[in-house]
Amino acid sequence: MAKTTELKTLVEPFIRKELERNYCGHTFAEKALPLRRKKDGNYAVHNFDAVSEDNSIVASIKSHSWLTSSGKRPAGKIGEIYESLYFLSLVNAKTKLLILTDREAYNGFLAVSNGKIGEGIDIKLYPLTPELQLLVEDIHRKASQEMSRQQ
Repeated sequence: MAKTTELKTLVEPFIRKELERNYCGHTFAEKALPLRRKKDGNYAVHNFDAVSEDNSIVASIKSHSWLTSSGKRPAGKIGEIYESLYFLSLVNAKTKLLILTDREAYNGFLAVSNGKIGEGIDIKLYPLTPELQLLVEDIHRKASQEMSRQQ
């Protein structure tokens, strides 16, 4: 299987540094935060990709390309993005961000989600460097090829 976990080690640190530049005075790390109380009284938690040290800024990062390898609308990717939005809607934070790194995915998702996003979550485009984008595209291509071989 292609190393899609590489995306976490390549993309997320880059985006965290970009967030630190845009939100001066904050540092960001991957962190699990409480969502809602469960029946047993404990809190359910979710791991977010970028959380400021004071938990006031919480972000989910998605480096999806837009169309599938066969050129179709990416229903699975759209579902994953909505899942991230759902968890962001449950967390207690002043600023909630969904960060997309691919311009086509950003524009495509804004088009399909128009009027379907809850209040209080900002969707932002944080483009990758050209070198990092090439690495991400290579990882996506290898993952797509492996999926095709398995089917």
